[in-house]
Amino acid sequence: MRLLVTAAICLGLVLPLAAQAQPSLLPSQPRSERQVDDINRNIRQDQRLNDVQRQIQTDRNQLRQDIDRQRLFSNTPSPFRNCPAGSAGC
Repeated sequence: MRLLVTAAICLGLVLPLAAQAQPSLLPSQPRSERQVDDINRNIRQDQRLNDVQRQIQTDRNQLRQDIDRQRLFSNTPSPFRNCPAGSAGC
């Protein structure tokens, strides 16, 4: 019984290695196709980066608008305003 289990474990380890050692039946990709794939991959990567940058800029603008709106409708005087106490603008 032990011999059978040991043989099964050995085959389980050896067979995947043997399968990887066999050469691929498909021909290798021509250089021009690899270049096209690389270019397309770079374009997709640039598009993802632009999408992330656009989202960051949108989030920043939204935060700025929220802060401006909060300052505009706040009842407390802003330290940035330089007007006398009790005036209509403060």
